[in-house]
Amino acid sequence: MSSPTGDPMDDPVERGDTAAPVESDQDWDAGILVPRTERGFRTQERLLEAASEIFVRDGFLDAKITDITALARMSSGSFYTYFDSKEAIFTAVIRKVNEGLYVAASVPTGSSRDPLERFELVTRAYVRAYQENAGLLAILEQVATISPRFREMRRNIRQIFRNRSEKGIRRLQNEGRVDPTLSPRCVAEAITSMVSNFCYVWLVLGEDYEEEEVIQTLTTLWASGIGLKQATDS
Repeated sequence: MSSPTGDPMDDPVERGDTAAPVESDQDWDAGILVPRTERGFRTQERLLEAASEIFVRDGFLDAKITDITALARMSSGSFYTYFDSKEAIFTAVIRKVNEGLYVAASVPTGSSRDPLERFELVTRAYVRAYQENAGLLAILEQVATISPRFREMRRNIRQIFRNRSEKGIRRLQNEGRVDPTLSPRCVAEAITSMVSNFCYVWLVLGEDYEEEEVIQTLTTLWASGIGLKQATDS
């Protein structure tokens, strides 16, 4: 597994690209057992689905392992076969959410090579994926303010998306499509913040916006923010 948090700014690259791990002192697999059988994977998946519901319903602090196992219709013993703590299963839940966001924010193979069209595809997919996972992403935001471990996790995840965006900006600079004096890293950070924070205010805090208005506005600001130029015929 490779989240919110998941941020959308990428190359944009073709779907199937995988996120390179960002250097971290944390062992994100600690306390999570990798099943050895198909049955084990299904059992672990049931626990993850149940945990997702409980975390959204009760928040991280008030969520109980007994409620997770009850919803999954499993014993507490089954839980500890796959996870050694509530922190471990929350880590697994958020990483799974982030993987979905990362895939959503990749351009399908065979799509237009025009950057503006790709920006719109990525933004639309990311917004919809965020909508589906807003409850869990909100919990991560909260937990990251009180837990050094999850604060580092959020930072680690964000760097994955920022680095992919930075790579794309450098490519567009090399093609003469983006102002070469801009710092790719700073621009990537700024655009990532714009999109992810907008989605948080809209979908978690509850500001009222129309989806299409959001997608078109964010796409336009993304393109104008990097000074995207139309391709010229050589």
